[in-house]
Amino acid sequence: MHHHRNRHHAALSLLLIATTLALLPLLNACSRAKPTAPAATTVTRITDPAPSATPLPTREPATATPVPTATATPTPTATAIPPTATPTAAPTLTPTPAPTATPAATATPEFAALTVNADVLNVRSGPSAAYPVVGRLQAGIFVRITGKNASGDWWQVESESGQGWVAGNWVTVTGPAQEVIEVAVAPPPTPKLQMAAAAGAPAGGGSFGYGVQAHMVHNDEAPRVMQAVQDLGFSWVKQQVEWRVFESSQGNIDFGALDNIVNQANSAGVSLLFSVVNSPAWARESGFDQNSGGPPADPQTYANFVGRLAGKYCNTSLKAIEVWNEQNMDYEWGRKPLDPAQYMKLLRAAFNSIRSACPSMLVISGALTPTGWNDWIRAADDFEYLERMYQLGLAGLSDGIGVHPSGFNVPPNVRYQDACAAIQRTGNSFNGPCDNPHHSWSALSTMEGVYNIMRTYGDGNKRIWPTEFGWAAGGAFDARYLYANDNSYEEQAAWTVEFFRWMRSTNFVGPAFLWNLNFRVVANGSEKAQWGIVDPGWNPLQVYNALRDARRNGTLP
Repeated sequence: MHHHRNRHHAALSLLLIATTLALLPLLNACSRAKPTAPAATTVTRITDPAPSATPLPTREPATATPVPTATATPTPTATAIPPTATPTAAPTLTPTPAPTATPAATATPEFAALTVNADVLNVRSGPSAAYPVVGRLQAGIFVRITGKNASGDWWQVESESGQGWVAGNWVTVTGPAQEVIEVAVAPPPTPKLQMAAAAGAPAGGGSFGYGVQAHMVHNDEAPRVMQAVQDLGFSWVKQQVEWRVFESSQGNIDFGALDNIVNQANSAGVSLLFSVVNSPAWARESGFDQNSGGPPADPQTYANFVGRLAGKYCNTSLKAIEVWNEQNMDYEWGRKPLDPAQYMKLLRAAFNSIRSACPSMLVISGALTPTGWNDWIRAADDFEYLERMYQLGLAGLSDGIGVHPSGFNVPPNVRYQDACAAIQRTGNSFNGPCDNPHHSWSALSTMEGVYNIMRTYGDGNKRIWPTEFGWAAGGAFDARYLYANDNSYEEQAAWTVEFFRWMRSTNFVGPAFLWNLNFRVVANGSEKAQWGIVDPGWNPLQVYNALRDARRNGTLP
């Protein structure tokens, strides 16, 4: 409401008093009806350019929701009501315009600088996610820019921890950015295939083998699975074993459902890998997330179970045990803080227990998944997590290093730097490799990067165990996996054969397990079924036939 000044006559005071009294009910009603400003929306940001990747619903950067700006609602201007007692109209009062405030000048820094918008932003040694992390910056930090890369999407900065590079899509730049000089940086260390020869013959982790994952627990699939494995010319099968199913109360272990699987594999001459996950409720922490499988509160309880497992099936078809699965993802780690130190406590206890029960049983570290997401809340970058595992003693606590090199819609001979061009050549609907370049899009880049880390920590004589890999095809069953729409059955077949052939040609890959054999049979319509190589009636798909033929004609020796 605009307030008029009385500049003319004292008699007007009485008129204004009367008018104000008449308007009080109206003004009070307007005051009660004034809307309140909406609350600001909280936006969680990630630390590096992040691709979409299974099994998160999305791994692309979340688009920041604009924070609503509270707009002041002007107070209604009261309309003057002429008093009935006076026949003469009241004189019109002309308001004095309020002076317009001059906005204060915003200080522009004399140098280019940036403010961090992400919750935590990685600082890397070079201008891409391929370079190692050398530090982190918290949200709101203001640092000076000292350089930029050729494409202008990464900034070199100077912070308390030293000089490094940050991704430009997670910062706000101020100052004369146009004056920032371009800085040349040596390319990131990319391991070449020929580097494998320098490492010598692996001293651990067995030898290469053709394998596939299947589901045979509490169903009648084991005989059919073993028949298919023999028909394919494969020698390994992986089965995931949920600890909570076999020890529902502490100390009461029932391995009955596994006996048939081991016996069927014994008869078929097939080797088994059991991947043991998901603690029973009695072993979890109080108040645990019941919708997410997670580790035990006491690592020794898990160690006791896998020790019993190794002892029972020692010197049978069970040759190896994988200690957990994708522990760099929050929903595989019970929605608890992602912590390599806690995982290594679990691995140490399990390794010692398995070794004591069956010295010949191979212990495989839990395979990390290439997430491309690195906020250490929902997910952690697999390379960074693996390095921390090595710093905590991984080399001495494993016979093989578990890895999940995902294929997405990228051919197996393409590194992530070339993935965008590769998918666009044949036409694509899923654009993750173009939107957010990262090693996780490329199975080849993931494998090479892991082996490079192994060699860095003196573990290059050990084998990588790809305990899951493959390409979904034939259309997406789930909106979180739209890259499956880009992959034909023909591509799935050709790419799977090619990747097996490449892995066989190296001397650093152990048994490799295609994901998966029979989930179109046991869980048709689920996201897992998109990778299945037989249809719901056990009829072979193209990839099955291609693998079988390649084993028979020598393409896959």
